[in-house]
Amino acid sequence: MFLTSFIPQRISNKTVIRVYRILAWVKVPRPAREKNYEHNLQCLKKMNPKLWQDSSACIENQAQWNNIWFGAGKHHNMGYSGCEIIAAFNAQKALKGIGTAEKMAEMIRHFEAGGAALWGEFGTSPWAVAQYFKKQGYDVLLSYGEDDTINEIEQKSKVMIATVYNDRFDITKEIHTVCITREQCRGFIVHNAYFKDRDGTYVASPLYGTLREAVAHISNHQTKLICLTGILGKA
Repeated sequence: MFLTSFIPQRISNKTVIRVYRILAWVKVPRPAREKNYEHNLQCLKKMNPKLWQDSSACIENQAQWNNIWFGAGKHHNMGYSGCEIIAAFNAQKALKGIGTAEKMAEMIRHFEAGGAALWGEFGTSPWAVAQYFKKQGYDVLLSYGEDDTINEIEQKSKVMIATVYNDRFDITKEIHTVCITREQCRGFIVHNAYFKDRDGTYVASPLYGTLREAVAHISNHQTKLICLTGILGKA
């Protein structure tokens, strides 16, 4: 128990994000990026068109994205390590109301060139995701778990991206990143957190009254926040 809990309990959140940034220093090789892009574009265009045409539709089914390639590591697919990119795509769609197959293929290639951690085996650096939105002109707030910053993000942000330990006492339950959208004055909804309806279809979470409550329900275990990115309006 001590060994599995050491990182989430003893290593600071800022250190975890620094490690992600270091792991992302080496880019996915260009030939792999271009091969992935061509493959992904063909596969993404064959997906349910509602995902691209419906302005309110978010990606909820990462577990079924094994045929979409990402990175150059052993697992090499979005189903295994694409949660940060899916969160970024969902956030961008929530902000702009549009999201196309071409845009998703481009986004994967973008993060492979700058952000993929250990060639994508460890997903994408949350820092790179925050920088992506900054470069688009958005004001971004970043919290490593400090109460005052979380409060400010809850009050001001249109869309949030949360990276968490799925279990605060067990690193083997891994890390997950999701997009959280604000539903006007009613509350918050988590996307791509493996919620299912009665038919077994992946869906968005129920509505939560507070941002902290939404974060706490990202996992079925004892979730612990690593970092929270709040995306405000344009600067």
